[in-house]
Amino acid sequence: MKKLTYLATLAGGLLLATSCVDLDQEPQSFITEEDYIASMDQTALESAVTALYNNLWHDNYGFNSRIQRIQVCADEIVHRAQKAGNQLAYYDELRPNITANAADFDTTWELFYLVINNANKLINKAVIPEDDPNTDVNESTNYKGVLAEAYFLRGLSYFYLVRMYGDVPLIMSDEDLANDVERTPVSDIYDKAIVPSLTQAIEWLPETPRDNTNSRPSKWAAKTCLADVYITMAGWPLKRTECYALAAEAAKDVLDNNNYHELEINYEDLWKESNKNNKEFMFCLHHSQADRVMASNYGKSYYPADYYPNAGWADYYARAEAYENYPDDKRKDWNFMTEWPTKENEEKGWTAGQIIQWNESPDGLPCISKYYDYDQGNPGASAQANGVTCIYRLADAMLLYAEASTRATGQVNEQARQAVIDLQERAGYSERGIEEVPAGVSAEQFLNIVSDERSYEFFAEMRRWFELVRTEQVETKRADMWANSLFNAQEHYYFPIPYQQIMLTGWTNNPGY
Repeated sequence: MKKLTYLATLAGGLLLATSCVDLDQEPQSFITEEDYIASMDQTALESAVTALYNNLWHDNYGFNSRIQRIQVCADEIVHRAQKAGNQLAYYDELRPNITANAADFDTTWELFYLVINNANKLINKAVIPEDDPNTDVNESTNYKGVLAEAYFLRGLSYFYLVRMYGDVPLIMSDEDLANDVERTPVSDIYDKAIVPSLTQAIEWLPETPRDNTNSRPSKWAAKTCLADVYITMAGWPLKRTECYALAAEAAKDVLDNNNYHELEINYEDLWKESNKNNKEFMFCLHHSQADRVMASNYGKSYYPADYYPNAGWADYYARAEAYENYPDDKRKDWNFMTEWPTKENEEKGWTAGQIIQWNESPDGLPCISKYYDYDQGNPGASAQANGVTCIYRLADAMLLYAEASTRATGQVNEQARQAVIDLQERAGYSERGIEEVPAGVSAEQFLNIVSDERSYEFFAEMRRWFELVRTEQVETKRADMWANSLFNAQEHYYFPIPYQQIMLTGWTNNPGY
C-alpha cells in the first residue's frame, strides 16, 4: 500500500470547485487537469486560489474551532470542568488523547494537507503569461501576485503542521503523493517548504492585498509570517538562535516600510463586525453566520452555561488567573465578561435575568467576551457567528520585532521599546496610571514584558500555546499540570499524528501516543 493513500484522496477537490467545464458536452472533452490549470487566465486563477481559503477554513468546526481547542493547553483559556466527559479536559491536563481528541487532529491534518496539495497543483502547473508590450497592463506581475497567495498558504499550512505534529511528510508535487515517503524532519520542512514558500510569496505578493480585503495576504502579511517562522526556528525544537536576527530583520522591514497596514486607534474596534476589514488585520479569515459553511464558532461556545435567556455551551472560559493578572486596561474591559444575567436558581435564590458576578456563577470563571459583537445582537442564541479569525495583524510584527531584536543583540533598542509602548498606550496605560515600559529596562525584564503584553494583546487569538512551546515556558506557566503531563514525560510538545494516518502508513507516532 502506498503510504500516502489517504493524503492522495484529499487532492482532488480544487478543480471541481473552480472549473466550469461542461461534462455533458458532445463530443466529450478529455482536457487534463494539467492542461486546464495551464490554460487558466487571471480570473480563473483567482477563483482557484480563492478556493484555497475555503480549504483552510473547512467549516465552522474547522480551523477556527480546532486551533482554539488546543489553546486550552496554555495559560489563557480553560474548559468547563462541570461538563461530563469534556474532551477538552485532556488538553487542560497536558495529556492529549489520540482517540478522545481525534476530531481535532483528523480535521487539522486534513485541512492543512488539502491546502498544500491544491496549492501545489497551482504552483507547479500554472503557466505565467508573458507581458504584452503593446499594453500598459503588467499581466505577468498581476498573475504572479495571485499565484503568490498559493505559496503563502502552502508555507502557512506547513508552519502549523510542524508546530502541532513535528515531523510530517514533505509533499511539494503530485509525484510526492505517489511515493512511499516517510515523515520528514522538522528542520527539512522549514528549509525546503516553509521558508522558500514564504520567500517566494514575499517577492510576488503586492503591497496591498488583492481586492483590498484583509482576507487576502499582502507582501507584509507574508513577511510577518516569515518573522514568526524565524523566531520559532530560533526556539524549541530547532534552537537555531541565529534566526533571531533574521526574525528581527523581517519584522523591522514591515514596521519601517509598510505603507498599507496601520494600527487601529481603539482596540475594541478591531472586534466589531462592521470593521472586520480594518487595515490592522494583515491576514484573517472572514466568517458569515448566514453562510453557515463559513461561520465562526464565536456563538454559544463563548457564553456561560447559566446565561439567560440563551444558555451557552461554555466550551471556553478565561482562566481565573489570566483575568486576575491582566492589567486594568481597555483591553481587559473588552476581552472579559465578568457579570451576566443568569438563569433561575431556586437553591441560590436567583430569579431569571438576575445579574451575578463571575465568581458567583456555578462554573466560577470569567467569560471571553472578545468576539461578542459577532453574534448579531442575539447573545448565546446560535452556535454559528460572524467575525474574523485573525492569523496576523500589525501588532504581531511589533511584538515580533521587540522580542527578536532583543534576543538577537542582548539589548533593548528604542524602536523595540516604543513598539511595546505604542500598544500599551492604545490600551490606556498612561490614562489609567499603569506603568509603561521604563527607560533603561534590562533585556531580561523586557522579554518578560513582551511575553506578558503578547498574552494581553492577543488574548484568546489562538497564539499562546505556540509561544509557550517555542520559549519552553509550559513548565512554568502550567506548573499546575506539568509534573504529570505527557509533554513532561515524553520530552516534547507535539500532538499525535491522526490514528488513521498511522494505520495507513505504518509510521511511528510521536512518543506517548
